[in-house]
Amino acid sequence: MIECPWCSNEVVLEQQVCPVCQHEVLTEHLNPPFEGDESLSVETAFEKDVLDLETKLMNEFQCSKCGHEECEINEVAMTGAGLSKVLNLQYHHYLFRSCMYCGAVDIYDPSVLRRK
Repeated sequence: MIECPWCSNEVVLEQQVCPVCQHEVLTEHLNPPFEGDESLSVETAFEKDVLDLETKLMNEFQCSKCGHEECEINEVAMTGAGLSKVLNLQYHHYLFRSCMYCGAVDIYDPSVLRRK
């Protein structure tokens, strides 16, 4: 059993998802990288991490189709197959980067990008 960093309940995770609040719980959520800053909660630290990824993706953008350098980033959460689909547990998170000129879309997995 662990303490969910999102809802603070003692839970047993089901496919890395809290059964109470239905948030994804990864090891980096349990040990946030912002340990030195006591003013940041786990949720704020996670949001800051996602914003840092979005900023990095925006700054490095050049459309592979038209060469345009302006984009928009959207976060999308999806269910998996089986029980998570029935219970609507949306633990697959992706960042969609769209070219503002031609509409081409790149898809990124933030959990993979955090490990690099």
